[in-house]
Amino acid sequence: MSPVATVAPTLTAVAPTPTRTPVRVASTPPTRTPTPARPTRTAAPTVTPTVTPAATPAPVPAAPPPVVPMPAPTEHPHPFVPDAALAAILDDVLGDDRPWYGVYVKRLTDNSGASVNQDQVFRTASVFKLYVMWEAVRQESLDVLSFDQEMEVTPYYEAFEMGTHRVAAGDLVTVGEALRLMMSVSDTPTAVLLQDTIGWRNINASMRALGIGDSGLFYPESGPLATARDLGVLLEAIEGGEVQTPEAQALMRSLLLSETVDNGLRAGVPADVAVAHKTGLLPDLRHDAGVVYLKGSPYVIVVLSEREASTNHIPAIARAVYEHYAAGN
Repeated sequence: MSPVATVAPTLTAVAPTPTRTPVRVASTPPTRTPTPARPTRTAAPTVTPTVTPAATPAPVPAAPPPVVPMPAPTEHPHPFVPDAALAAILDDVLGDDRPWYGVYVKRLTDNSGASVNQDQVFRTASVFKLYVMWEAVRQESLDVLSFDQEMEVTPYYEAFEMGTHRVAAGDLVTVGEALRLMMSVSDTPTAVLLQDTIGWRNINASMRALGIGDSGLFYPESGPLATARDLGVLLEAIEGGEVQTPEAQALMRSLLLSETVDNGLRAGVPADVAVAHKTGLLPDLRHDAGVVYLKGSPYVIVVLSEREASTNHIPAIARAVYEHYAAGN
């Protein structure tokens, strides 16, 4: 999965190699439905990156994206109601690994839930793409950004490739296609390109407006960071808040439902129950954050961990929480 960028993303990418003619990546406007169809992607050419994040060429000077005015939120997260029985279940599943996990669970019908180390800060891996999605959709709803706007993949952005191979240096990709690629297959080159297009300071301003203070894109000091509680607040805003429009919420929900990496929360929930989520995987990080649509009792669940795959408790946590709520507790 995608790494945390090791360079400040506000740097403007270098100009593409002049001998390559830009290729447009096939794109259609995002579908605003709860269950979007998987996008059709063209095969990406095999290209050897000419740049790596550790040796970035000098950027071309450019003005940063303008700060988009952010109205004050019209709704704050509903108060959290502790569920002692669920808290005991989480402790039992985690056992001695409890210090390495951050967990936040909240049922949206009555605000009951439980947490473990909810304010512990973790590196995000690909979960930072939730922040990028929120701000890109917000700017589009304000007519500041168009899903049809084209962005060029330069060698700088191609160097963030981690195995998805959907774009190459010289390609043109629309904002809409970048959203789909980064949320469905966790493509990192398009995620960082979109992040820089909309402006990471704008992303952080939107997080602060939601009351999220410990999570965001903290360049150049530490990069993207997250807490379980903050991601839970963001997911609650996506699912039922009043900050974004209903159309924007439906679009973000469809993007979360398109996630194809399903070895975390999805693996612990029955196949006939929808899970809208985003994973984040690195050798020493295992994250998953989403909404489980249990009939009559939808709930937010976030699990962040600094553990390798062999000690991954995310499916077990997801299964235990589902069984707790499905039993009517």
